[in-house]
Amino acid sequence: MRLAGGARLGALALLAAALSSAAPARASEDIARARAERLAAIGHCDEALRVLDEIATRGPLDARASLLAGRCQIRLERYPQAVASLERARSLDPKLPDVDLELGIARFHQNDLAGAQRAFADARAAGTSRPELDFYEALVQLQQGRDTRGAAIALEKAGRERPTSLDPAATYYAGLAWRASSDDTRAREALQRVIDEHPGTPWAEAAKRELEKSQPSALGTGPWVRLEAGLEWNSNVAYLGAGLATPDEINSKSSLGGVWSAEVGSELWRRDGWAIGARGFYYGSSWIEAHDFDLEYPGASAWVDRQLGERSLFRLEGSFGNGWLGYDQYVRSWGLTPQWFYDSGEWGVTRLYSAFAYNNFVKNEGDPPGTGITGSPCPNGEPRCGPPSIGNSTHYRDRDGWGFVAGVDQNVPLRSGSTLLRAGPFFEYYNSQGDEWDQWGVGLHVGVRQQLPWKLTLDTETRYAYRPFAHPSSYPDPNNVIFGLEYGLHGRDRTDNYVEVDVRLERKLTDQLTASIRYDYLRNDSNVAVFDYDRHLVGAYVTYYWQKSPGAHP
Repeated sequence: MRLAGGARLGALALLAAALSSAAPARASEDIARARAERLAAIGHCDEALRVLDEIATRGPLDARASLLAGRCQIRLERYPQAVASLERARSLDPKLPDVDLELGIARFHQNDLAGAQRAFADARAAGTSRPELDFYEALVQLQQGRDTRGAAIALEKAGRERPTSLDPAATYYAGLAWRASSDDTRAREALQRVIDEHPGTPWAEAAKRELEKSQPSALGTGPWVRLEAGLEWNSNVAYLGAGLATPDEINSKSSLGGVWSAEVGSELWRRDGWAIGARGFYYGSSWIEAHDFDLEYPGASAWVDRQLGERSLFRLEGSFGNGWLGYDQYVRSWGLTPQWFYDSGEWGVTRLYSAFAYNNFVKNEGDPPGTGITGSPCPNGEPRCGPPSIGNSTHYRDRDGWGFVAGVDQNVPLRSGSTLLRAGPFFEYYNSQGDEWDQWGVGLHVGVRQQLPWKLTLDTETRYAYRPFAHPSSYPDPNNVIFGLEYGLHGRDRTDNYVEVDVRLERKLTDQLTASIRYDYLRNDSNVAVFDYDRHLVGAYVTYYWQKSPGAHP
């Protein structure tokens, strides 16, 4: 159908009018977007997003404006909104420069590592080669535990190419990547560079905390020395030595005393994922009012490590200790401890462990059997005697035997490493030659190590164990024992509930010297009176710690 001449002229006039009204609208939108870009360039992303929101009220944002919105939302840490804006920009214009890179960055900050990896691969395929791409791809590798050495190299390169925008973060994460790849020398060099070149920044403080973690661990290398001396007040000195005291000695008087310990050790050999190391240790105490409980406990151990991967290590350690209590030989102990460590990155380090030990106690004391009649005189004028149902209580109370402990520990760093949370369950079992000490148990420990202002560190640990024993105890209630008469027993299997709370406040005096104060409360709630006790301990200590630079092997 053909329009008449007048009709054609009318249609052309309407089209011209529409075009003339759209041109100012587009010009206004371009001006507004240019203003938003200028605001974003000088760091005023809040204002830039308000301008873009005004544009969006007149119609959907185009690809370029959506990309700008996504970049600003990343800067303001609005990552879900950034992902939505950038996905829209990419759908409108898949060839828009850097859209895949920005989308990968937004997904990375949402912990969507797989999505970030796909976006970075798309950015590579599109020809992007910016240092920011190297930086974020390396962070993904570090988080996933893949090629951590390659990640460290890429991070250092990115930091050199963009020193104002990517450093010191790039150098800091390079230090973590070198450590994950077991190159402790380069890790320390990178972290020290952050401290030297960027003093006073949060990155420098985080680097200092990482360097302070360079203490003997499953991955320790250089030799170390640790010396500690302190003064303690102990409300229950007999328990000092973690179970070495006999039940008759529990609940003895309190005392003030000195305590000291020493440890030296080193990794001795390393090759092809294998390592061998050894350490020696010593603990001693001297009490002003209770010299019978002065303790000396030296020992030594050796270990073999096997690196199972970039984040996984297996260790087998054998140990021997020899204890004297009040200058008399008291106990000899042999132990074997297999452990498996796994570094989960931001989720910390997992330790799966078990420990086997054999204890040989030099002395085992007991009471002779009576006639079987409670309250009757003891035979042969003995000062006390027990029921014949348990036989010779010296044998019944024989603690020589072997024990087993197994558990899982998880250490999780929080708040950039200023807080360390640790926790884990455990199971224990002990089989003794006498029936008195046969038991099993389950428990849980929870601890927090917190960095505080003024170079202070607060370390707290709470431990609980439920310990049912396999047999009744041969120890009577002390209140029911009468000199020269046979005592009776209640006949119930012994059951203990053990709780310990330990709080320690430390302050670094120098790089090697630390002062600390400590409070420890222990409660053993038992249905057998001689095992039902508590203990309060208050102490002050000075600790010296030195370690040769990791990576320098003897």
